[in-house]
Amino acid sequence: MKDKPSDLERLIHESLEQLGWSVDAKSIAERVHRLNIGLPLEDEFSIICGWLGQCDLVHKLDQQQYPTTSKDAFQVPDLLANFNVRGAGNTSVLIEVKSCEKNVMSLRPDYVSKLRAYGQLLGLPVLIAWRKYGVWSLVDLDVFSKANKNFNLNFNDAMRNSLMSKFLGDFSYTPKVNSGVHISFKKEKLIETIETDKGLQENWHMVIDDVYFTNGEREQLRDLSPIAQQLFHSWDLTTTESHSDSHVVMHNTIDEESGMFAHMALTRLLSFHGREDEVHWRRHLQHDSAISSILDFRSGIEENLKAGIIKYIFDIEPSNVPDFLNEI
Repeated sequence: MKDKPSDLERLIHESLEQLGWSVDAKSIAERVHRLNIGLPLEDEFSIICGWLGQCDLVHKLDQQQYPTTSKDAFQVPDLLANFNVRGAGNTSVLIEVKSCEKNVMSLRPDYVSKLRAYGQLLGLPVLIAWRKYGVWSLVDLDVFSKANKNFNLNFNDAMRNSLMSKFLGDFSYTPKVNSGVHISFKKEKLIETIETDKGLQENWHMVIDDVYFTNGEREQLRDLSPIAQQLFHSWDLTTTESHSDSHVVMHNTIDEESGMFAHMALTRLLSFHGREDEVHWRRHLQHDSAISSILDFRSGIEENLKAGIIKYIFDIEPSNVPDFLNEI
């Protein structure tokens, strides 16, 4: 680690608790590094909760239980969160965070019963946050159904019953083909001409003399707000060039109509702003300047909708509303 974390002692202690006190130094160092860069899923999910705008509070729960016999009856979930839920108002829940790349998540019966027991102890519902290939779903624990032995949930049912939109404020959006950002370079001075096997190669001194955006009808736009421009940092754009005697124009456009969830855009935006291949979630939890620069992403998408850059915005309701919401 180049910079010493401010809470290094806590990271070392947490690593020892996870690995055991007899573990070797190399394993400790690797685990401390993983904890420090925020690989634990709860860091990522916590930031998504806060960024989407309907979460008033989310924090980790200390899972050091006592007396030790309590572990036979209770499983402490990862997070406690409070949301301003659409149609239900202020709601507190417990969240267990999971990653599973298989199409079916399977939970042991004793694990499920211990989670439920803890929720009943506090009088709070227990939700499962599931990340699969970068896509998050959030479901009531009761959505899992008993199979031969374990409680199972396939990813299709998880998405159909997901509370990501209702609780967190997540949404899906679809940009229009041909929307993009275009950068014009003016040729000022020819530096050199080099003859290659493929022909002449010219090196020019150039300056950027124009930047503009286009919508799905290829209309030029120049007054998009900074938050609306973030759309193009969160999308895979196709780059082409056009040449004239005086200019080279780089066209970065959307060439395929497809949808994306807002929470997926956050990872791309943080990677873009931080110039990092792997998002350092824990650092963003401690220092949220990068997060603060891309707040209110929804307003930017709505601005793009009016500008003809976005075709659809979907707020997605769960197929089955959990019983605890109907009781509120």
